[in-house]
Order: sequence, then structure tokens, then C-alpha cells
Amino acid sequence: MGILADLFRIPKFTGGLAIFLAIVALGLAGPLIYRVSPTDIVGPRYTPPSPGHPLGIDALGRDVLAQLLYGIRGSLLVGAVAAGIALGLSLVLGTMAAVFGGLVDRVIMVVSEIFIIIPSLLLMMVLAAYLRPEARNIWLVGFVIGITSWGGWARGFRSRTMSILQSEFIKMAILSGASRTSIILRDIVPIISPYILASLAMLFTSAITAEVGLTIVGVGMTKDITLGLILYIAQLYANITQGIWWTVVPPTLVMILIYLSLYLVAISLDEYFSPKLGTA
Repeated sequence: MGILADLFRIPKFTGGLAIFLAIVALGLAGPLIYRVSPTDIVGPRYTPPSPGHPLGIDALGRDVLAQLLYGIRGSLLVGAVAAGIALGLSLVLGTMAAVFGGLVDRVIMVVSEIFIIIPSLLLMMVLAAYLRPEARNIWLVGFVIGITSWGGWARGFRSRTMSILQSEFIKMAILSGASRTSIILRDIVPIISPYILASLAMLFTSAITAEVGLTIVGVGMTKDITLGLILYIAQLYANITQGIWWTVVPPTLVMILIYLSLYLVAISLDEYFSPKLGTA
């Protein structure tokens, strides 16, 4: 409770968390309150915002507010899937590389280098060549982004773990016969838990940004509605050059808010816990 109380006294942490939770609430509860289908044709294309359609109508005659609410939900799901996969792989493999060392360390580092080199764009281009467009859904895109995002973070966890392994209490645990798995779970993970949370926040926002990039270049989402798909449709119909701002500004603003909110949370955690990690 003491740590949480301290964190909530940091304006950056409180503000970032409040903005992110508000966006999550919008994505979860919004479609239940604003009961307009995001795929139905509700009026003439390019109708500006009005009381009946607060964010106007897009190039396909669909309600932009309904698209945005479902898009937030879809993008958050992509971020959760990708960040979960990337964090799980980087944490497990990074700590294993540091604790086990030797051949295990070398193999994990080589594999991580391969995945650092392979961008999600390249893998999605290969998959797009063989899969039907409707197969490129939230789960597949989230998986591809997650599987190509863990390499650099694994090196970060390895570095943090190696510094902790020099501590006297770790040496005492080794001398007392504690297993390596026990040392990872009982001694190392609790100490690096703030770094884990900060990594999760950054992986989450990076995944949402990556999904938008993949979809805009035509190899990402094709069916499930995300912020990236909304921007892709706007780009496809040249909405920016036509001045159809209501199909571009809202999803872009939400993306910026997601990025800023999680960035504030991540740097707040890092600034609060880094001095303590350094003395662990």
C-alpha cells in the first residue's frame, strides 16, 4: 500500500493511468451505450458531424463514432495479445539466459538477435501472400507483433538479472542449494517487477502503433475494426486531401493519448524504482 500511495502522489503516473483507464472504459462500455453498428450504412457518405452522428459518416456510409468505439476495443485487444506474448517470451528467456549462462545464454542471445532483425512488417508480408485477407484478424496480427517484439526486451531482462546475480543474498541462496528456477521465481522476479510493468506499458503502446503501421501499408487488419483499419480506410479514400477531418482526427487523437498515457506510466515507474533497483 505504501508503494501505491507513493506512486499515486506522482502526477505523471496518476495522469497517465487515468487517461489510459478512461480509454479502456470507452472501448469496453462505449459500444454498449452507443448502440450503432460500425458496419451498417447509416447515411450519405462524408456527412459531417451532427447531433445524429456526433463524429460524422465515413467514405462507406458508416457512423464514425461507432467505428471509433469498436476500433479502440480492437486496438486494445491487439495490444494486450502482442504485449502478453512479447513480455512472456522476453521475461522467461532473458532471465534464463542470465541465470543459466553458458550454452543456454548463447543460444537465447542468438535467437533474440534473429527476432530483433526480423520486423513484423516482413513476417506479415509473407503471411499476407499465403493467407486469405479475412484470416488477418486481431489474433493473428497480435501474435505476429508479439513474436517479433521480444528480442530487445529479453536482452534488457538479461542485463537486469545479471546485475542482481552479483548481490550477496543471491550468492547466499546459491550456496544454500536453491535451484535456479527457485532463484528466478522467488528472488529475481519480485525485484524486477517494476521493470516488468514498465516493459508491459511500452510493449502495449508499441504493439498498437505497429498494428496501425501494418494495416496502413495493407498487410495488417482486414476484417476486425481497429484504429489502424479506420485510418487505412481514410487513407484509401484520400480523406486527408479532401478535408474529411472527422475520419482521421479522432482515431489519431486516441492513438496519441494511448501512447502518451502509457509512456507517462512507464517513465514514472522507471524513475520511482530505478534508484531502488540499483541498490538491490
